[in-house]
Amino acid sequence: MLQPPSPDELADLFAYVVSILERLSIPYRVVGGFAAITYGEPRLTLDVDIVVDMQHRHVDSFVAAFPIPEYTISRDGIVDSLTRRYPFNVIKPDTGAKVDLVPLPLDPYTRAAFGRQQHVIYDEIKGRGADFATAEDVLLAKLSAYQKTGSEKHLRDARGILVTQWGRLDLGSIHRWARLWDGRYVAGFAGNSAARNGRG
Repeated sequence: MLQPPSPDELADLFAYVVSILERLSIPYRVVGGFAAITYGEPRLTLDVDIVVDMQHRHVDSFVAAFPIPEYTISRDGIVDSLTRRYPFNVIKPDTGAKVDLVPLPLDPYTRAAFGRQQHVIYDEIKGRGADFATAEDVLLAKLSAYQKTGSEKHLRDARGILVTQWGRLDLGSIHRWARLWDGRYVAGFAGNSAARNGRG
């Protein structure tokens, strides 16, 4: 049985994927469990979720940055993903590290949230930073995922953000979106498939 990637192996793949997205000027936001633990309390996560506003014109250059067999990636899979709006991934086979990329959903909440990014230095030692969904949006996404799945992991993530970011959170914004939200509008920021299986 394959061992899960180490935190460093996952972080290295994540940093490389982010560098390619930025080099190709593809807008992105880090979401899901990795965003939740960056804003909140540490826990193990086995992959990273990134919402991307990738267009078909980006595909060839993006795929070229991940040569096979060093990486596992599918050009046809990405094209289909962008057309049908479902996640695709980049995998480092020698470590098992995986980054899931989610084409920007069309719903109003996620598109509004995508415009509220925050650049976060997530690794001060190596000076690594990336564009994250805001803490408020990740918090709402985790509450949505908990409502849909009942997974305590999402509730712990939400509580961790609330405790760690208390005094910095825009509670008024959270209340406004929570009143408008019907449970559908935050699943894209909870992480890949989190609303279905409790991961993220």
